[in-house]
Amino acid sequence: MPRIEAGSVREHRAQRLAQLIDAAEAILGEGGVEALTAGAVAKRAGIARNSIYRYFDSIEDLLELVVTREFPAWIDAVERAIAAEATPEEQAAAYVRANIEQAARGTHGRRASLSRASLSPSARERVKHLHTSLHEALAGVVGELGVPQPELTVAVLQAVVDACIRRIDQGDEPATVADFAAAATHRLLTDAHA
Repeated sequence: MPRIEAGSVREHRAQRLAQLIDAAEAILGEGGVEALTAGAVAKRAGIARNSIYRYFDSIEDLLELVVTREFPAWIDAVERAIAAEATPEEQAAAYVRANIEQAARGTHGRRASLSRASLSPSARERVKHLHTSLHEALAGVVGELGVPQPELTVAVLQAVVDACIRRIDQGDEPATVADFAAAATHRLLTDAHA
């Protein structure tokens, strides 16, 4: 039985998995998807090659873990931003701003590129499901606004988020983009009520 390097088996597994994901991210950053092999990950993480399969079934599974690593914190940040606001209009603006801020803090561009080009269809579907949970939060807020076309409003607000995230991925100043997006959200919602 391997030596446990944490307070519990669960903590040990979480630490080891984090090490493996860190190793995979480093390899991807240096050599791309072609360099991501079981041997390279094991060597980088400092464990036996066959031991990595205790944590995931394949390199494709590890790649999915890399792509989705930031999602729990991202979703939590967006939900907290929405909850901090009192009105649905401010909650919608908070949704837009929080998504843009999360994209600016992380490695969204690289992860999105990996998701589009390197994940299996089933893994892409799981990533899509994670995005859907964010869209549902926005749909709930828009539903409270009572706008005449709630689904279209959600789609347009999400398009604002997506376009602004692409601008950040291309190098635009995140604070400027977030301010623009929040103002655009307020204008859109005002027009939707008109």
